[in-house]
Amino acid sequence: MRYATPSRSAHRAAPAGGLSLPIRFSARGQHRRRSRRHLRREPLTTHLFTRGLAGLIVLGIVVMLGVLIVADDRRPSAQLAWAEVDERIATRAVDPAPLSADEVFPTGITAFGVTETSLTADCSLAAGGALATTLQRYGCSQAVRAALTVPYADYRITAGLLNLPDATSAMAVSDQVRYLVETGDGSFTGMSGAMTGPGTPILWRTRGHFVMYCVITGPSGELIPADAPQVRQLTHDILDTHLHDTVLIRRAS
Repeated sequence: MRYATPSRSAHRAAPAGGLSLPIRFSARGQHRRRSRRHLRREPLTTHLFTRGLAGLIVLGIVVMLGVLIVADDRRPSAQLAWAEVDERIATRAVDPAPLSADEVFPTGITAFGVTETSLTADCSLAAGGALATTLQRYGCSQAVRAALTVPYADYRITAGLLNLPDATSAMAVSDQVRYLVETGDGSFTGMSGAMTGPGTPILWRTRGHFVMYCVITGPSGELIPADAPQVRQLTHDILDTHLHDTVLIRRAS
């Protein structure tokens, strides 16, 4: 380290007569030297700290992106764009493989129990009243049904998946279901084939050329409130998560 010493001009500044005034340059100069040393160090320290902080931020972003990419890779093919899903299962012509009971209600489901399954080409067996003829009129070729149980409610549950020729037919059936259930002129039936009474929770969805549905009654067939929290949970578990996200989206992938 280089240290400053009084310059010659400072020595010359002594008055004549040989008396020299106290030179205080040394103390002040030392203070200035320390200040300069700190000034030299502080920008370097700040620069290193800034670079280190920036590195940590970049590292955090990289780690976050890596986690998101891995999580996305592990997600089911339900993450396909809806337009692509609809295109792949838009019609029976582009999605010709018939449904099977094992595909729709396989063993090992944890969200609910399956006590009975049925696969039929006569879709009128899954409906009653005017809805039975509606399914025949719109070309329903398969009805896959199952009797289900859930751990959080003592309900009698019948769920099913209907195979229509195209998305237009599926939407037309959906509109008819809404009308017929509201008027009481038709509805989906339980596994026994018996019509349910007015006010029975009837839930349904469409995706592509398929219609998903669920019929819920009490353990002896009695009416249950349609706004019960268990009904909302059933809608999520059976229609939205299982039949839609697991069965149909996987079929479209």
